[in-house]
Amino acid sequence: MTMSSFPEADVLARPWLSADAGRWVSLRVPLWARPVGPAAVLLVAVIAAIAAAPDEVCTAGQPCAADWLDAAGTMLFVPYLLSLFALPELAAVLAPLLLLYMAEPSQWHGGAAEKIADSVVVMVLGWGWAAVMARLRVRRRQRSVVRDAAGGIKVLAPVPDDFRPWQRGLFRCVVGVLMCAAACALITTVVLDDRADDRTAGTAKSQEAPVVAYNGDEYTLTVRLADGTRHQFDVIGSYHDDNTVRVLTHGSWVRLASEPYGDRTDRQLVALSLAGLGLPLLVSGLFARRGAAALRRGPVPVLRVLSRERWGRTEIFATDDADGASPILNYKPHISNRTNLRSAHLYGLPSEGGELVLASATEFGNWSVDATVSPIRLGAAADPDTGSIDTKQSAAQRRSSESLLQEALTSMSQGAGHVRWQAGPVARCVAAVFGIAVIALLGVLASEVSSWWHSGYLWLIGLNAVISAHRMLSWRVTADPAGLHVRKHWRTHLLPWTDVTSAVYTARGGLTLSCRPGVAHVSLGTVGFPALERGLNRPSRAARAAVEISAMVQEPNLRPKDNA
Repeated sequence: MTMSSFPEADVLARPWLSADAGRWVSLRVPLWARPVGPAAVLLVAVIAAIAAAPDEVCTAGQPCAADWLDAAGTMLFVPYLLSLFALPELAAVLAPLLLLYMAEPSQWHGGAAEKIADSVVVMVLGWGWAAVMARLRVRRRQRSVVRDAAGGIKVLAPVPDDFRPWQRGLFRCVVGVLMCAAACALITTVVLDDRADDRTAGTAKSQEAPVVAYNGDEYTLTVRLADGTRHQFDVIGSYHDDNTVRVLTHGSWVRLASEPYGDRTDRQLVALSLAGLGLPLLVSGLFARRGAAALRRGPVPVLRVLSRERWGRTEIFATDDADGASPILNYKPHISNRTNLRSAHLYGLPSEGGELVLASATEFGNWSVDATVSPIRLGAAADPDTGSIDTKQSAAQRRSSESLLQEALTSMSQGAGHVRWQAGPVARCVAAVFGIAVIALLGVLASEVSSWWHSGYLWLIGLNAVISAHRMLSWRVTADPAGLHVRKHWRTHLLPWTDVTSAVYTARGGLTLSCRPGVAHVSLGTVGFPALERGLNRPSRAARAAVEISAMVQEPNLRPKDNA
């Protein structure tokens, strides 16, 4: 939406965000309160506790059944680990619940190894709770600084014409509800099947059957029934010391009296996994909707700032940071704007994970209004290919790229035919070896697991590895007078020269074609291996493609004259 309702006097009357206030807005949590530490230690401790837990003892007097409390408590760690990174509000609620779960006496009946692991889990849960409370306190301070900088001035935030505030977070809410509903449906089927087994067991005949074989590694127990036939059970308990076991029979229905229920492990695991992933999605969507609605319920603080777009995200700067050296916030915008630094109005009380509205000045003297479509993040935007922000190393890499570009501008000659760049011998060899090795390894692992769920998950990983290897082998960019013909996976599409602004080969081997505002950047993904290429002293085809494409963008005379 382009607006002209910002008279010059009104613009100058707005307070501006100074660099001093900007440092407080971008205030980061202490190192100990960052989520990576507690999440990594907690994951290792939980895995160690599960591995060290003794086998369950099942008897005819106290048969084993689905322990929903223990299963739900264990799976509650999944949304907690996710919320440590993205939803500290949810983590602040889940941490006390997990501490109550760990306080249950049955959690401490194992050996010394399990008790040590459980003790570490309890300590890390306390650490994580303190960390999220510190993050929430920093967010309150960030909003307080913005409120003070605005000096009490509040106005109604504008809304882009093609932006639907009610849609903010709706997709996550719908997916979260569907995942939780699917989990409830699966849990219901497990409970109904268990009730049916209870009714059958009440009328079944009981017999003592000698144990023929017991495999503690695969958890199988083989017995000889009264009619002389052998029957193998999948068990969850330990039967090392049992010579006979009680068996219940009712027609074709055969169960151990100590384990009278069928194996519902796969359904139980899928249900709890869906619930564990659906809960953070649902809560995340609700928070996004609440934040977007708060910007439109009434007047909100407004500040003059500077902004620019980089790597598909909008960065916010203090008004006196004319060089754009220290970004305060960044977010994914609703619309794509110009990449140069420009004046803007920031509406709302932005903090990490929050929402805002931005009205940016255009070269025509009007104002373009944008809204967040992702939570706010602190500092500079991260490179989508490397995941890193501007550091001294990346700045040196940019200077090297600029030097290579100037060299290409002086050495390249105008060619009559089209120019093509594609995978080189080093990338092809590495991609082929990688794909074959991953598929072979997963094939061996899949043959050793009996669950369809685990086999499907392993082959899904293998399919992703094949797709990645195929991308590294088959990428191709062809230049002709019309533009760049880009082949990615199995499709080729034309990118006109008027849309291309530059090409970048990242430190991690990613090739990206940057485009003008309003046109999505084209990323070919990882298509090279810079470290290996440097070690073999073999120049990268993708790096050469990035330099020569950038040179053709800057100097049209270098572009080919003949069509591809």
